[in-house]
Amino acid sequence: MTSARFICYNFGKPVRKLPRRSFPDLFIIAFLTRGFMSSPFTPFSANQTHKAVIPAAGLGTRLRPLTLAIPKELLPVGRKPVLAHIAAELLGAGITEALFIVSEGKPQIRGFFGDEYRDDVTKSVLRCSYAIQKEQRGLGDALLYASEWAGEEPFVVAFGDCIIDALDPSEPLRRLMSTYRVQGAGAAVLTEQVALSKVSRYGVLAPAKALPDTPTEPFEVADIIEKPAPHEAPGRNVVAARWVLSPTIFDILRRTPPDVRGELNLTDAVRTVRLEGGGLWAVPLLTGEHRRDIGNFETFYAAFLRSALSDPEFGESARNVAREILVSGSELGIL
Repeated sequence: MTSARFICYNFGKPVRKLPRRSFPDLFIIAFLTRGFMSSPFTPFSANQTHKAVIPAAGLGTRLRPLTLAIPKELLPVGRKPVLAHIAAELLGAGITEALFIVSEGKPQIRGFFGDEYRDDVTKSVLRCSYAIQKEQRGLGDALLYASEWAGEEPFVVAFGDCIIDALDPSEPLRRLMSTYRVQGAGAAVLTEQVALSKVSRYGVLAPAKALPDTPTEPFEVADIIEKPAPHEAPGRNVVAARWVLSPTIFDILRRTPPDVRGELNLTDAVRTVRLEGGGLWAVPLLTGEHRRDIGNFETFYAAFLRSALSDPEFGESARNVAREILVSGSELGIL
């Protein structure tokens, strides 16, 4: 069984007594809710999701030798490390507790966040816990380390090497959490569109109904395919690094067999959620909202450059330097 070492967490929750009701009242309530009561995927409309799991145990091999010195999740994007951007996004969406799933070789993450992290701008506080994934056995295995910590509440999953770049980076996550609650879903995922030639890098969503060329509204998902070949992909809508999941996912993950590489895939478990009656919904990123991956040098350079060029204090200076480089490079015939 997967084991975890927790630094801190708090399970204490007040129990609210329900008012006494007459037999006719109870009969009406049972009648109106019978469709929900028959499913293990009970909607959490009364509960505001306030916990997030941040998988950050990857080895960062595509960013070596840089990641031999510092975890990729702490690489700077502008003035803050990647995980600080994610923490600010979570806080802006109402998340107050986070569990970082890390490897034994990443003590720097706890060194940066500690038991409580206070955002420099909003001064909001994120309570931080940690679990160590001893072997790299896939995202599904990493999430199993969160089963005790998450308890019986729905929770957010925020990939630790992807930031949301938007005027309000928390807005997509707020829409995702709202869709999960309103639809009474078993799982909800943020989605973006990529070129067909790139779908083999992602989990690809098959919509339950025909969609516009560029969807802007939440839509139900009939299936999710992990890293298909372009000619086998059901479309160009792919997973965009953020989930909201029901705690029932943990039991399903324990029943899910590993793939041929020995990894436990979240997408396989989510397919089971769908088959067992839990709705799967997707929320598109809108115009001006982007997922920025920090998984390799190409995407890291691009994310840092965008942030530097738009810095409110030093962006103009950075843009001047960029113009000089572009002009001189053009004159030398290398650009």
